[in-house]
Amino acid sequence: MRVAITTSPGRLEGLDAQLAALGADVVRAPLVHTHPLDDPDAARALRDLAWRLYPSRSAVEAWTRQGLAFDDRARIAAVGPGTADALRAAGADVAFTPTRATGEALAKELLAQPGGPRRGDVVGLVRGDRGRTDVKGILQRAGVVVRTATLYATRAAAWPDGVEVDAVVLASPSAVAALPDAVARAATLVAIGPTTAAAIRDRGFAAREAREPTEAGVVAVLRGPDAPAGGAA
Repeated sequence: MRVAITTSPGRLEGLDAQLAALGADVVRAPLVHTHPLDDPDAARALRDLAWRLYPSRSAVEAWTRQGLAFDDRARIAAVGPGTADALRAAGADVAFTPTRATGEALAKELLAQPGGPRRGDVVGLVRGDRGRTDVKGILQRAGVVVRTATLYATRAAAWPDGVEVDAVVLASPSAVAALPDAVARAATLVAIGPTTAAAIRDRGFAAREAREPTEAGVVAVLRGPDAPAGGAA
């Protein structure tokens, strides 16, 4: 079984060794790259608010690239465990992570928290130029004021020439959009979360969704009974 991991460098770093232990041949084929957008004024405007939300690890990295720390009074929310880990590694105290790693769950579950934002509160949202609008829209409909800072750009990367695989691991809708049709038709597509799985299905392909957005979740899919040829049962 040959598996392509399409995440950016630094993501799912331990997955290569875990898949190799299953006998898989692993190929790194990043499908998106992020580029910083320097806007320190917009970033500083998100400090000292009631909450500041990070919908991706890229958002965490973009924040720290502005030279800003997590020493203000804003409570910090992360979309999922990977983002929460990145925040803690950067020195943040993570106050909230939803039960599902989606923007919709982040916004809805945060609103339901006893200490969550209420009508009239101002929260900050660190985002990229192609960030989904789920979080902002849900919060605004609840009367919360959302202040955003777009601190990174996402750009597609080309699939490597001549690379054929049995499975592709995808971790964002942007990566799904960049995946060539021929590859998508020929391979098992493994989504690391529900948002990515929905993007795969929107393109008309079947998605195998990991039960948790972690390396272990991906491995469980690729060693299950419906694994691609060569996978371990």
